[in-house]
Amino acid sequence: MKILTLKSASEQLNVSVVSLHNWIKEGILKKTGNYLTQNDIDEFKEKYLKNIKLSSRANKQYKDLHDHEVLSEKIKRDLESDTSAEIISEIYESSLSESYKNKEGIYYTPQYIVEDMMKDINDFKEKTFLDPCCGSGNFIIEAIRKGFSPENIYGFDIDANAVFITKKRIKEISGYESDNIICADFLNQQTTDNGQQTLSIFKNIKFDYIFTNPPWGKKIKKVDKVRYSSLYNSGNSNDTSALFYFACLKMLKEDGKIGMLLPESFFNISTFEDARKSLLNLQIKRIIDYDKAFEGLITKAVAFVARGQQTTDNGQQMLNDNIISCEIYNVKKHLRSQRSFFDIPKHILNYYTDEASCEIIRDAFSRPYITLKDNAQWALGIITGNNARLCRKNPLPDDVPIYRGKDVFFDKLAQPSLFINKNLEECRQVADRKFYEAKDKIIYRFISNKIICYHDTEQRYILNSANLFILNDDFPLTYEQVCEQLNSEFMNWLFKSIFNTHKILRSDLEMLPLKIDN
Repeated sequence: MKILTLKSASEQLNVSVVSLHNWIKEGILKKTGNYLTQNDIDEFKEKYLKNIKLSSRANKQYKDLHDHEVLSEKIKRDLESDTSAEIISEIYESSLSESYKNKEGIYYTPQYIVEDMMKDINDFKEKTFLDPCCGSGNFIIEAIRKGFSPENIYGFDIDANAVFITKKRIKEISGYESDNIICADFLNQQTTDNGQQTLSIFKNIKFDYIFTNPPWGKKIKKVDKVRYSSLYNSGNSNDTSALFYFACLKMLKEDGKIGMLLPESFFNISTFEDARKSLLNLQIKRIIDYDKAFEGLITKAVAFVARGQQTTDNGQQMLNDNIISCEIYNVKKHLRSQRSFFDIPKHILNYYTDEASCEIIRDAFSRPYITLKDNAQWALGIITGNNARLCRKNPLPDDVPIYRGKDVFFDKLAQPSLFINKNLEECRQVADRKFYEAKDKIIYRFISNKIICYHDTEQRYILNSANLFILNDDFPLTYEQVCEQLNSEFMNWLFKSIFNTHKILRSDLEMLPLKIDN
């Protein structure tokens, strides 16, 4: 008998969890005992579904908006009822609007990811566990299932509904009424006390295990970012996910274990470099790519699991000898020595690249080369603000051709298919015309997983799906030589092996090693 969660059943029927819950209450959808089974769903499909008018539009309200006060009242009533906390958790999660989740950076962790991240935990006796952004308690409940004593488990969240749900789930699974799950902002709990950074509520407690999925890109005030950055020594890594990473380190025991589910950008984008430098001082045990784990979110979800910083005399040697399991979840994995990451530009954690390839990368950067950094002037393509209105397929007398990223090829620009008024007066953002009208410039695609550059000598205009740069006069390579190297199979392999992005960023191009000799 296959048992289904409300969430998996809702995905199968293409409806919200709230709809399922309402049908169960009405008796339309019958359960087997306390669970839904595949037989229950099949019977429901046969008897009722064809008579119920449902569509993605009908359920759109659950995704686009919600009245949080009304929802909170409903959750409060459910918590006081006999409804299981597991079901309440699923209902609450599915009722949050996409705009709310985006604003708060909330993406509740799927159970399979929780179980996979924590699968190697086997030392739990008398150990403490913390989830500083616990949501409705998925990591915390898994900790109890693995054997942690509930009185040794702590959690934070700013969402009172989620905190109440977590407490009820703990009570239902263990019988313990926990006072250690607190409705508060973990970042704000850090205070300075006689020069020591402590967590005010927990005094000087540090934790054996910290596993969490922090807010991704939550909108917080600039003044708070500056304050948190100073408090946690996060350098330039000031996204909320990075701030939580540094805050967690202050609460982790020296030999404690930490696991975090993070956006892919944490592992390869410049703004997270200081966080990655810090992470490379821990013993990283696993890096796991869970692909696009959250519906409606384009970015991949990637986790790391690591042991705390070593301060012994042979600590650096331990890091050098440490082996990391680099995994694409349920697809493949390979092993990398931690030292193989040390020389990668920007401290990028290119876990998708094997160690043999990293040797080639190191070799490429060990030979004499020059880069575009400080050796070129850069400009963005034109942002019209309204391509449909300002760009035309049939030119008017004062129009000029304008080219998109997809019009750029290694050896040519496509025949012009769009035209724009040469004055560019209504455009939202335009670089100095000298860039577009330069005698020589290199145009490159911006949205692409491959470097595609073209040497333009005809003063063409470009839209912002393409960008450009002009070499300094004293640069030792010609435009043709730069294009040839950047377009080469090897340089594209190098780019993918290091950065592995779908955008060709200036900062990445500036890092690439251009050979001066053959």
